[in-house]
Amino acid sequence: MACWELGIQLKRDWLPEAEKSNIKLFVVGIGTSESAKEFAEQVGFPAEMVFGDDEAATYQAVQFVNSDFSEDGRKRGMRMMTEKTAEAVKGRANGRPVSFFGLFDVPGLYTNDDLEAAKEIYKPLMPKGDNSLDKTLVQGGVLVFNGKQQVYKHRDTSVAVHADLAKVMAAAVA
Repeated sequence: MACWELGIQLKRDWLPEAEKSNIKLFVVGIGTSESAKEFAEQVGFPAEMVFGDDEAATYQAVQFVNSDFSEDGRKRGMRMMTEKTAEAVKGRANGRPVSFFGLFDVPGLYTNDDLEAAKEIYKPLMPKGDNSLDKTLVQGGVLVFNGKQQVYKHRDTSVAVHADLAKVMAAAVA
């Protein structure tokens, strides 16, 4: 769901900033090219800027966190949702606790307007077949290049802990 929240933010906030500064913006997600097209359509992002990676090979090549977590010995899935997830969601515009039918707030769970909008358009587009769970349980991030030189890298440390647009733009225009 957090990827869909990010997709909404990419369309609304990131794409206009990139266009103003004549910066090329591309999105690579885990899944088929058909899944990438569906994701782009649902969030309103230009389809020609969204690519699918069936095997999560791009994520492995750029050393984003893979689902086996072999780099620090954690068990699979242990890093997907952490306290950083709740902090990140709560810290975005309109961040607020999740309410149980308006009766009480659910401890440790937060939402925001973009996440609520993402819930309305979300479709499960994860890979199928062999190792599909391993391909799905991958954290993403952001890379900024000046030509062939990488000038910025953000690795998502937990679900919904996305790169800061101001930092990305500062690196891109420097």
